[in-house]
Amino acid sequence: MTIELANRLAELRKQKGLSQEELADKLQVSRQAISKWERGEASPDTDNLIELAKIYDVSLDELVGLSSNKENKKEENSEVKEGVVIDDNGIHITDDEGNKAEVSEGKVHLYDEDGKEVVRKGPSKEQRFLVLISSVVTLTVVIAYLLLGSLLDLWSKAWVLFLLVVIIPSIFEAFVKQKPQKFSYAVFVIFIYLLLNVWVLKTPLWHPLWVMFITIPLFYSITTFIKHKNDDVENNKDED
Repeated sequence: MTIELANRLAELRKQKGLSQEELADKLQVSRQAISKWERGEASPDTDNLIELAKIYDVSLDELVGLSSNKENKKEENSEVKEGVVIDDNGIHITDDEGNKAEVSEGKVHLYDEDGKEVVRKGPSKEQRFLVLISSVVTLTVVIAYLLLGSLLDLWSKAWVLFLLVVIIPSIFEAFVKQKPQKFSYAVFVIFIYLLLNVWVLKTPLWHPLWVMFITIPLFYSITTFIKHKNDDVENNKDED
């Protein structure tokens, strides 16, 4: 990626008043990815370029620095009928420049003025991965609960496993997005607390073990501090 594009991405982000962290959340990518784009060390893919153009309210050509003559495009496509059409095949949208978008079968298709499809927008790889993990964990927990309940008559204890439906996907999300604060630590503490008292200890220690809940605000304070530190380091790099 050229340094001109990298500088433009950083400039547009600052004009919108967005931090790298906020932009990363909007794009569902890591903050490190945003930082690499703005330093010219990596390039955003087509999907992310389109999303960036939407967020910054500029055309894709303007985003990547290509000159565009909107008046000429309007004259060339003056015969193109703009508007919205809804039929059995979906929703069809055409602008005054001949660009088209279609929503059908749960997907969005974008076409240029020549009728060529330029992108097929769908969930990102990260989103699909996290949905898959969540589905697998949920199914596994349900099966485990039914087996433990029906075979060992542990209906009153096995319900604790359902907390894993929140905990395990959050571990993967924290790892994929490189954001420790995405880990559902509070639910994790509740799970350990119940697991020890309901399953492990012969004599439940409900009273002294409540102390572990004090670690919840401590965890989020530490991860927030680390996040701000990393943001400061990246901002200093950008200024240099």
